[in-house]
Amino acid sequence: MAFAAACAVGACGGGGGGSSNGSSGSGTTGTNTPPPAPANAAVVYANSLTLGSIAPVSLSLTAATSTSNALLTTPVAAPLLAAGSNSLVSTFVATNVTGAGMACVSAASNTIGTVSGVNVGVDIKSVAALLDATWTASSTPSADWTALGALGTQFSGWENCGAKAEGAPSPSSTLTVGADGSFTDNVFDGNPGTTVTIVNQSFTAAQATALLSSAGYLDNAQAANPQTIRLKIYHNAAAQTVLVEQGIPASGATSQNPGFIALYVPH
Repeated sequence: MAFAAACAVGACGGGGGGSSNGSSGSGTTGTNTPPPAPANAAVVYANSLTLGSIAPVSLSLTAATSTSNALLTTPVAAPLLAAGSNSLVSTFVATNVTGAGMACVSAASNTIGTVSGVNVGVDIKSVAALLDATWTASSTPSADWTALGALGTQFSGWENCGAKAEGAPSPSSTLTVGADGSFTDNVFDGNPGTTVTIVNQSFTAAQATALLSSAGYLDNAQAANPQTIRLKIYHNAAAQTVLVEQGIPASGATSQNPGFIALYVPH
């Protein structure tokens, strides 16, 4: 949500008025006309997640202008992010849910999740899943996962802001929850609007249970880079649902080996 600065009573400059209630204006006693919101006000995402950490953090996003990149401001450093303001090369803001998106910087990223060697030539890397204060992590992830599976719910993944070498941004994968608690997450190597190869991934119900747990699932599919993967379910006041998947290298995320973070929105 965007926050516009507002003058405190009695603290606004300007002439006229002079009434005993401390308001100022153009001769109208007791009324204050708030200043217009800044044209490029920052939007606060209070329950976000960054690369390499499972702790929620409040981030703010200032949109790009015709002369400057978007800026992501963080109170703490993370892999590929410095404390303070960071220039972004791409952002994704979901259109079918409110208050959720992705922030991406310029960095090598020929991986999607645990699949390597995809989207070669795309140097855009997800650094944060943006979630505003309306989103909260599920307190009953197993029950919620079962409910999603009963409906065969599908989500579109937007890792790396959906950047593609072959064309405009598009989803990076499609995740489908199975009735038995298993799921598939089929990765798009390329752009479905031009040329694409689909890399099919399957996860058992037991693996999904581990992914949804606080401990996560230790994935050894890449022998040289084992990662602990976690999948979190978030709901908002409008009863909408998104997923966030994080992969954190077993030895700890670094700028050279940051792991991954991806947002999944309803398909």
